[in-house]
Amino acid sequence: MRHISIFTILLLGGLFVVTGCNNEWEEELYTRMISLKAPINRDDVSVIYLRYQPDSLQVTYKLPVIVSGSKTNDRDYSVRIDVDNDTLNQLNFGRYAARSDLYYKQLPEEFFELPSKTCRIPSGADVAFFPIHFNFSGLDLVEKWVLPLTILPDPSYTLNTYKGRQKALLWIMPFNDYSGIYNAASMYVYFGDNTTKYMTASTREARVVDENTVFFYAGITEELAENRGDFKVKCEFLEPDEVTEVEATGLYLKKGRLVLTAENPALEFEVIGEPTYEIKEELDIDRPHIIKRFFTLTMEYRYKDPVSSENMVFPYRCKGTMLMQRNVSTLVPDEDQAIFW
Repeated sequence: MRHISIFTILLLGGLFVVTGCNNEWEEELYTRMISLKAPINRDDVSVIYLRYQPDSLQVTYKLPVIVSGSKTNDRDYSVRIDVDNDTLNQLNFGRYAARSDLYYKQLPEEFFELPSKTCRIPSGADVAFFPIHFNFSGLDLVEKWVLPLTILPDPSYTLNTYKGRQKALLWIMPFNDYSGIYNAASMYVYFGDNTTKYMTASTREARVVDENTVFFYAGITEELAENRGDFKVKCEFLEPDEVTEVEATGLYLKKGRLVLTAENPALEFEVIGEPTYEIKEELDIDRPHIIKRFFTLTMEYRYKDPVSSENMVFPYRCKGTMLMQRNVSTLVPDEDQAIFW
């Protein structure tokens, strides 16, 4: 009888524990909080890639707005969102101190539009999307343009302030078919007419000018140089002279010409020969849903550096190729997300 009594007590205790756990899961375990989904993915900000549209056409980005919790949201929220004019100042000083030329710049109002300053999250949904319209025509990407947004306080909801999740620092990065980071190890930079010793920059980042044009910095100009804007070289991709379909896959090989120009006359920029490009596509052997697109830019040009020294002008000659691989998933419908940045 004594053993039966102990077993009974343990059984009743177990039932009590199970019952207690079930009651606990019937209730919301966490405070429901509102946050913006803009994870930091480069240099303390959230880079968003958006297809450049010609002729001042708008492109829309949908910023996710989230209500957290262990259960499905059972009420309507009207979340107020607006531009945050304070956070960038703190971030810039903390990250770059006196290097003001490297500061993030707040995106001017003429390049974006908020159709509404309220995002509605309906009952039954945990995520809603806050649309932002962008217009990139005339935006100079020498600077790092950021649109800082924040959720405004309101008594009807609780802000998720953990690690600043009530804010979104969107570094706007337009892209076209040719922009991206190129390997420049085969782009040889000679001093003057020297043909034996050369220098190289490991990479050159090509940023958008318009739908068919990118720019990069001449020679070995550092991407973070204070006077980098003086060394912009525009690279326009003309219509291909030759298009060859690769087997029966719909993939292609394109060959065409480049037009290189420099805005700064002090560079005395001179193109040598005829710059060309080649774009080749192939399927990834192990992942056949991935298209691998290879870019080869071949060029030769001269320029002078009149700003690095007060007393001298340095002549350079650049010759070689720049290479880039862009991987694109055919399973993802949204182009900006289909590209492996």
